[in-house]
Amino acid sequence: MRIDDEAILSCAERPARKGFAGGFDAAARGDNPFCGDQLEVRVAVRPGADGAPVIERAAFDGYACTLCAACADALLEHAEGMRVRDAAELSLDDVLALWGGLEVGRTRRGCVELPLVVLKRALVLLQ
Repeated sequence: MRIDDEAILSCAERPARKGFAGGFDAAARGDNPFCGDQLEVRVAVRPGADGAPVIERAAFDGYACTLCAACADALLEHAEGMRVRDAAELSLDDVLALWGGLEVGRTRRGCVELPLVVLKRALVLLQ
């Protein structure tokens, strides 16, 4: 998949997980100085069946380019329902796989990685 694929453009235009409503248990911010993206990610957790915390809700807000917004939305959707410790182990390759093996060059890597970095910052606060 390419970064100008219709699925990415559509997701970025109407991200389901953009905006904050309700309470959250942790939040973190980050930016990508190369393109100007600035994100805040918030997560709400609940105890899972084994007692380990599970991500109940995850959302983002801020300024993000099309690629960053689409990746944030897809990542947070994927993270919902995951144990916090499993979500904390997600990688850049996992985010790329959410888009069927999205290929990005070095200059756009930060756009894909920013939501992951900020999510992990928020999850650290829960441990």
